[in-house]
Amino acid sequence: MNDDFPFKIETLLEQCGGNKAIGEVILDEFLIQAAADTKEMADCLANSNITQAGKVGHRLKGTAGVLGASQLHTLCFALETAGKEGNAEEANKAYHDLKAEADRCVAAVPEARTRL
Repeated sequence: MNDDFPFKIETLLEQCGGNKAIGEVILDEFLIQAAADTKEMADCLANSNITQAGKVGHRLKGTAGVLGASQLHTLCFALETAGKEGNAEEANKAYHDLKAEADRCVAAVPEARTRL
């Protein structure tokens, strides 16, 4: 197995009580949430609403935790922290890295389904 896989399937299954069908639903919801949240973050940052971008980062951080997506979780935390501090430069940097990782996670969802 690829050690660079963005999800820890055992974490997801643990969160689902071992129910693979629930895991699939969470993966489906993640696809929707990742697209919506990264767009909202970009819009917030474009409008200098750093605080709200951080709040959206916090929301996605929770889902990343359920999925065992540790890199995404860390990047969401960085955006959340920058938002709380009102640090636009750090928020924009965190968003850039977060968006790339979110895209990597989205691309990995089909494989995650097969690993459940």
